[in-house]
Amino acid sequence: MDYRKEIDGLRAVAVLSVMFFHTGFSFFSGGFIGVDIFFVISGYLITTIILKEMEAGNFSLIQFYERRARRILPALFLVLFISLPFAWLWLIPQDLKPFSQSLVAVSTFSSNIFFWISSDYFDTAAELKPLLHTWSLAVEEQFYFAFPILMMFTWCLGKRWVVGLLSGIFLFSLLLADFWSTNNPTSAFYLLPARCWELLAGSFIAFYSTSSLRRDVRLCISEIGAFVGLSLIIFSIIIFDNETPFPGLYTLVPVVGTVLVILFAEPATVVGKLLGHRSLVKIGLISYSAYLWHQPVFAFAKQRIVNGPDIYVLNALIVLSLVLAYFSWKYVETPFRDKNLISQKKIIVFSSVFSLFFVVTGLIGNYSGGLPDRMKEKDNLTGIELPKINNGWCFYSIDTISYLNTGDEGTACWIGDKSSDIRGVLFGDSFAAQYEPLWHLAAVDAKVSVNSITTNWCYPSVNDEYTGPLASRAFSQCLYNRTYLAENASSYDFAILSGDWGDVLKQGKLEGTLRLIQSLAPTLKLIVLMASPKQFDFDIMASFKKSIFLDTNFDVSRAPHVKDYLTLNAHKLLKEASDKYSNVLFVDRYSMFVVDGRLSDVTAENIPFSLDGAHISIYGSKQAAETFLKSSQFSEIKERLR
Repeated sequence: MDYRKEIDGLRAVAVLSVMFFHTGFSFFSGGFIGVDIFFVISGYLITTIILKEMEAGNFSLIQFYERRARRILPALFLVLFISLPFAWLWLIPQDLKPFSQSLVAVSTFSSNIFFWISSDYFDTAAELKPLLHTWSLAVEEQFYFAFPILMMFTWCLGKRWVVGLLSGIFLFSLLLADFWSTNNPTSAFYLLPARCWELLAGSFIAFYSTSSLRRDVRLCISEIGAFVGLSLIIFSIIIFDNETPFPGLYTLVPVVGTVLVILFAEPATVVGKLLGHRSLVKIGLISYSAYLWHQPVFAFAKQRIVNGPDIYVLNALIVLSLVLAYFSWKYVETPFRDKNLISQKKIIVFSSVFSLFFVVTGLIGNYSGGLPDRMKEKDNLTGIELPKINNGWCFYSIDTISYLNTGDEGTACWIGDKSSDIRGVLFGDSFAAQYEPLWHLAAVDAKVSVNSITTNWCYPSVNDEYTGPLASRAFSQCLYNRTYLAENASSYDFAILSGDWGDVLKQGKLEGTLRLIQSLAPTLKLIVLMASPKQFDFDIMASFKKSIFLDTNFDVSRAPHVKDYLTLNAHKLLKEASDKYSNVLFVDRYSMFVVDGRLSDVTAENIPFSLDGAHISIYGSKQAAETFLKSSQFSEIKERLR
């Protein structure tokens, strides 16, 4: 097929938008649509090649897969290989284990499935995963495994039948993507069934361009079409953000824009000249390598720099990614595409050996638990976890512990002085469970017993409102817990309520908590509302462990905590609600997280109270108890319960 330099310019727009999106520049809030541009371009180019070979009667499935291997694997394997020593040196075990798992997934072109499965309740920040971006490669290769086979089996029916069949798949995929984008967004983002319509959009351009329907259009029409297309792409990059449902109907904006650019951005048009500019074309030529390099470069830098790179470092990382991309394009990509230099036999041996190497390496990292022996003795902290039912505490984490059953097993786990006749209930989600160690010590001191009834996302409320996925088993357990509390509240003397108040407020569901307080207040001696700990924007404990692992200073004062704004607003509303009742007390952070007379995010040993940037750990809860037991609020609680 004829070379079109404006396509390489469009590739440059795609890869630069993705890279600038990952720097956090607000102007590129929708830069992730660069991946969608790549999908359309890929569908167009690959389908064009397949169609021409099929029409000529010389299409070979083996040669097709060989071309894909030459195109994809050499640069990919180089990036994986270079990533290994940095992963060994800079990733703590809890990060090295999932990296190792992703290494296996990448080598088997299933990383989209891996990241789909591993996205869970306690997921690590996406920007810290060095191989996260390979999900899109997996989607493409899964598509190209099936697409040429489908073309071969249906080609005898004629182009119209083929296009009709592909149109049906396109429509189904688009509708599924739109449905999933609001009901199952993780599946919509990662899985081929919700993404293949974007690749097929490019395929339809190829069918049109190689058919008798193709007509030359006037330059003014091409100018308008190309301008509208590029405008749609730029609009998506600037206006879309992480809250945009994707990849649903909104994705039509950049996809249609890309289709229009490919169709109309001829060399004579303004857009064609712009995209054909030498600087953009050069970046477009190395765009695949640039895409491969940028995520590991950014992720490892963010792992190494405990409090995150500043804007100057981020800009330098973009330059570094492009430099690495140039060298891998020139010395790896280009030579491996030359059949005279690398024979078919050599490419098969190369692919097999390195795939096996990365699979074995990944399995070792996974089954060793992230090679924990690399950690220093001083990093072997204890109690850095949530107090779950499977580690001697009570959090009924039915969403993450598969053997737990829905029902009354989750409503009977006592802490404190179990022989006491004064009975309380600790009720809520994981943000209530985090206080189990604190309340165990407090209840022993106060000579009371406490039944901890907590499960995932089950914030204190009287209705069926829920902050987690409704399809989870935890939702059923939550309804059971709330029914239990409503029916048995009178058997308790006091209640301790806690939840992820910031998220509850964000979802507009705090009213359910206020109604629960209203229903319990006439029955109980005392209701205690627990403040949430400070909410950070990333995993503070992981940063602390990294600082020990990398021998760097840990300074929590630099840790961003924009998310805490909502939590503080929720605290204000809960305090106002508690003031309306004589038997409701709001326990603030000053009664728990104080060191040397000042509110603190770390203990006296400079270890974070926080477990993951949101919850506190068992260790943090016990440390907070030391302050709580000496607080005036705890004295008041004991007095009221006598």
